[in-house]
Amino acid sequence: MINLAKKMRCFLILVLLLNSVFSIAQNSGKLTGKILDKQTQLPLEGAIIILEDTTMGIASDADGYFSLEDVPTKSYNITVSYLGYQTQTVYNIIVKTFGTPSLQVLLEESSNELDEVVVLQSPFRTSIETPLSTQTFSAVEIETYPGGNNDITKVIQSMPGISPSIGGFRNDIIIRGGAPNESVYYLDGIEIPNINHFSTQGSSGGPVGLLNVSFVREVSLSSSAFGAEYDNPLSGGIVI
Repeated sequence: MINLAKKMRCFLILVLLLNSVFSIAQNSGKLTGKILDKQTQLPLEGAIIILEDTTMGIASDADGYFSLEDVPTKSYNITVSYLGYQTQTVYNIIVKTFGTPSLQVLLEESSNELDEVVVLQSPFRTSIETPLSTQTFSAVEIETYPGGNNDITKVIQSMPGISPSIGGFRNDIIIRGGAPNESVYYLDGIEIPNINHFSTQGSSGGPVGLLNVSFVREVSLSSSAFGAEYDNPLSGGIVI
């Protein structure tokens, strides 16, 4: 009886230990990514990646990759720095237990360092050629957009110059008074007719989008002044 009691006690301790390890694993995730030179697209070895307001950080390897293990699941601002390059901050990166998207950070070379001038980089990205007509959204911004419901088209409908369709159940995109079928969609450089389920003939909308935001890095909307590589748009282009 004494040996049986000891065995039961050891079994209970083992079960408690396993439960504690499992609960810790459920509250942490993995953050991976790659650091590249913006101009040459070559990997940067030794770039420093730091999670703001934490003591966690890592350096990229010879191929530009980094991997942070056991990161608590929440939203972070990530700072990436490299000697001779401008420091860049990526905002609102959500670390999940499973399925955290891999990051790709492009760093620009810094020609001069001025002690007298402090320059703060804006978190909003614009293009030099078309600073007003082109807007870019990250996957995190789409996921956290109020009322977006993880739907790319619903987020685009709330942008300036975009008119929502008649009725709240349609995902048509009407740019500056044009028709819903005058916009083009590009997915990984390939033109596709629609990104919505159950669309009607002659329209680009449907009741719900068919793209999973978890597999999207960013979305660019050009409501005018779109590039010549986007064939035959009349109102605008959406590049995913």
